[in-house]
Amino acid sequence: MINITDKKDCCGCTACLIACPVQAIRMNTDEEGFSYPVADSDKCVKCGVCDKVCPMKNGEKNNDMIRAYAAYAEDGGLREKSSSGALFSLCAEWILHQNGVVFGAALDEKHRVCHIGIETLDKLDLLRGSKYVQSEMGNTYIEVKSELENGRMVLFTGTACQIEGLLGYLGKNYRNLYTIDVLCHGVPSPKLWHRYIKEQECCNKSEAKDISFRNKDDGWKIFSMKIKFASGKIYRNKFYYDSFMRLFLGNVCLRPSCYKCKFKTLHRNSDLTIGDCWGIENYMAEMDDDKGTSIALINSEKGEDLFKGIKDKIIFKEEDVNRALPKNSESLKELVVPVRRKEFFDLLNSGADMKKMVKIIQKPYWYRCVVKVKKILKIGD
Repeated sequence: MINITDKKDCCGCTACLIACPVQAIRMNTDEEGFSYPVADSDKCVKCGVCDKVCPMKNGEKNNDMIRAYAAYAEDGGLREKSSSGALFSLCAEWILHQNGVVFGAALDEKHRVCHIGIETLDKLDLLRGSKYVQSEMGNTYIEVKSELENGRMVLFTGTACQIEGLLGYLGKNYRNLYTIDVLCHGVPSPKLWHRYIKEQECCNKSEAKDISFRNKDDGWKIFSMKIKFASGKIYRNKFYYDSFMRLFLGNVCLRPSCYKCKFKTLHRNSDLTIGDCWGIENYMAEMDDDKGTSIALINSEKGEDLFKGIKDKIIFKEEDVNRALPKNSESLKELVVPVRRKEFFDLLNSGADMKKMVKIIQKPYWYRCVVKVKKILKIGD
């Protein structure tokens, strides 16, 4: 029977919830806004399925096939609409052109991030672009299995823990299943996300209609949060000024399991891993035009098939894995739990506004003055 005694031991993938044969598990949302499984001991038949499918309790893969590429789509328009180099969009198109189904994260009308399946190209915009909130899986695992059993090609995209949750639930390999995981910094509190959106709608006196976490109007490296409102008003702020992004990147609002994530490794069970090729201007400048360059890690033969399927539509260059994704990168290293994390969640639960919560991660005034003076002195050199 699933029993979460330490919240660091649950990634929230919901594989146990979906796999339970007697529906003895429910998901409860805690005071931080994260969901955890709770088993009903009266219903539980002690079959052990929940433990068997749990990715946090199962072994890690030793994958020696990894090859790394820096890549981006030749289609500039497609790249402009994407958070990085548009590799996900091209892989999704490849699957859809073969009458397949693509599953990924989308924002619903209530601004919740939920996994959905699409079957046509006109729905692809719903899945395109980063969403920095843990997605609700709903019945996605069940739907994926149904499509696979019907013989259709399926592309499932998500975080590494969601991929592991799906594979645990399926319990066997499907030749017609392709998986792509995204390099993940960690997932912030959904409660914080909804507080942020509510505050934005209140300040702008209008309902948020279109949200981009990674707007590229100022370039790929200096991306912005952009929100279009029903009134026609537009909010746009660079990531280092936007309150939600500052709290997210400051690590103060992440799920407990994210700080020491067991899936932050080069050895992954997904077929393809994609993310931003940050720092590429320092070692492969010819692949950087500040419009978005992706890193692609090929982890399996099916990952190779996916990459081959889009090769004629991308500019790419093979790169050493350790240079493209060094061990000290945010996508591989453990994160330190901020000392003021509890204080932040106390503020969130007290109803504090975003401005007050951001002060949790703001450096003291004296520190900012020292940094500014050092920059001035460096310029003077």
